[in-house]
Amino acid sequence: MNVQPLKNKVALKEVKRESKSDSGLVLMGGTGETPEFAVIAIGPNVDCVKVGDTVMIEINKAKVVGNSMLIIEDVFITAVVDE
Repeated sequence: MNVQPLKNKVALKEVKRESKSDSGLVLMGGTGETPEFAVIAIGPNVDCVKVGDTVMIEINKAKVVGNSMLIIEDVFITAVVDE
């Protein structure tokens, strides 16, 4: 699906991170970490992030599109993650 957000909207896709214990075992869900999202498209009025950035958002402000894409206003992006 090709999406082009309008105005100040941002399209995001959740970044799945694999968590491991200190001994190297893969932990399955429930790690309590804040979900991170990859920016996959931005509207023409967005200047706080660029495509490819990883961000954290106010999750209750997101609108789900399809099975794994979110569309939000740029003001609900709370942080850009520096990897």
